[in-house]
Amino acid sequence: MIGNTIPSFETVASVENLYCAYKKACKGKTGRDDVGEFRMKWETHLTKLSDSLLSGEYQPGRYTMFIVHEKKTRKIMATPFIDRIVHHAICNVMTPVLERSMVPNTCANRVGRGTGEGLRLYARFAKRYRYVLKCDIRHFFPSIDRKILLDSLKRKIQDARLLELVRTVLFVAPAISDNAPYFPGDTLFTPHERERGLPIGNMTSQTWANWYLDPLDHFIMDFKGFGAYMRYVDDFAVFADDKVALACLKNEIQEFLCRLRLIIHPDKSRVYRTADGVPFLGFRHWSTHRVLCKPGLRRFKRRVRQKARIAAASGDMRALRSSIAGWSGFARLGDTYRLRMRLREEIRGILDKGQGGALTGVARRLVEQQREQPPRCEPGQQQPRQLREHKGIMKRLWEQTLLIIGMYIFSIFTTTLYFIL
Repeated sequence: MIGNTIPSFETVASVENLYCAYKKACKGKTGRDDVGEFRMKWETHLTKLSDSLLSGEYQPGRYTMFIVHEKKTRKIMATPFIDRIVHHAICNVMTPVLERSMVPNTCANRVGRGTGEGLRLYARFAKRYRYVLKCDIRHFFPSIDRKILLDSLKRKIQDARLLELVRTVLFVAPAISDNAPYFPGDTLFTPHERERGLPIGNMTSQTWANWYLDPLDHFIMDFKGFGAYMRYVDDFAVFADDKVALACLKNEIQEFLCRLRLIIHPDKSRVYRTADGVPFLGFRHWSTHRVLCKPGLRRFKRRVRQKARIAAASGDMRALRSSIAGWSGFARLGDTYRLRMRLREEIRGILDKGQGGALTGVARRLVEQQREQPPRCEPGQQQPRQLREHKGIMKRLWEQTLLIIGMYIFSIFTTTLYFIL
């Protein structure tokens, strides 16, 4: 019901919308102390939050910043839990309105789409076209210009109070001031006068970042006429049979992105042959199959080994269970049956070395769930080969067993014959 209403401040601040936002903000975070305290008196807290929004007294809290070192170094900004509820409440009202203008080939942070839909869309285009222009925007979230974003949101928001709330949420986060690039028409001080950056992790940041690149989607599909196009956040791909046309399109895309004060990554943006195995969304794609990219697989192995050692020492399996389940759900989107089976045995071995048999049962329950799930691969791809290997191993074991029994019987026979003679 909320998604069908006109975006207004009263709808955002309503208790019904805040309760829906509260349930979304709690998802996956019920074990945290601040979330637990809020849940004890959630009716009172939501009523006070609604009153503070309607009266204009609401002020966002301070961000907690920390650094994450994974594929690349990222500065994560975490907001208080009550501010996350406000972010979800804004997105509940604004997202349906923004999505009316967005192209269907944008897959990130949208209901009914996601990584799986993005991979299926990529596979369908890769089978039809010979070349793909794969692009990545350099430092996307830290480079988003807040004034350009706010101006684009003004075209969709007519309520002055809602627009002021959006402005407050947008500009309360610390701005990024270092390594600001220059664009055509800038003066010496222009890059330092414009506030940049969206906090990574906020629900509003994901929604607004997706909307920020909506003009690029329409430029490629509607103005340039490349219908075989898809985007996932700041990673996008354009397919065609003409390699030269895609190379020219890359230059035009860079010129267009200057209007948004963005730069495509010089090393990660180029034209590939679709038959060469192109990395996209964590997988390397061929026309017939896709497998996990090795850097992502190495990072997961490193994390799961560390969490397994912690679980072996503390006996708390929640972090390890969550990591395995999340990665397995993602890995099943590719042809990874044998890989998941090998990792299952590796994880079991790591846990068995922890506290002996105390953790063996728990470890087996964690990894045995993979056996209950059917493999993604089609019949005749990987499973028949594994069955043949299994039959071959069983045949060799049976032959060795018969050989041992025969040698044992022969030794008894020769010994008996020796004493008789």
